[in-house]
Amino acid sequence: MTTISISNTNIKTAWSAQYKTTQNGEYTIKGVVQKKGINIPCRVRLYEKSTGNKLHEVATNNDGNYEFKYIARVKCFVVAHDPTNQYNAVIQDNVVPK
Repeated sequence: MTTISISNTNIKTAWSAQYKTTQNGEYTIKGVVQKKGINIPCRVRLYEKSTGNKLHEVATNNDGNYEFKYIARVKCFVVAHDPTNQYNAVIQDNVVPK
């Protein structure tokens, strides 16, 4: 897994380096959201980079894990917000299924 940190590294999002194909030939993106090294539950949103359209929104499980299923092979960015509003949002840009 690759860990991406934003701002003062108090909230970070670890993203799976692996994108697996689904039975329909589409893709899945998985990851985990962390705050100060501890996995946290929150809402995570996936956007298409070229249009800015929101593709999916999911809630993580209690361990901060999330999964977007049935994603087309397009450049995306992922946004996670601190549920306590203590820190700024975390954004992972240029997420592309491979």
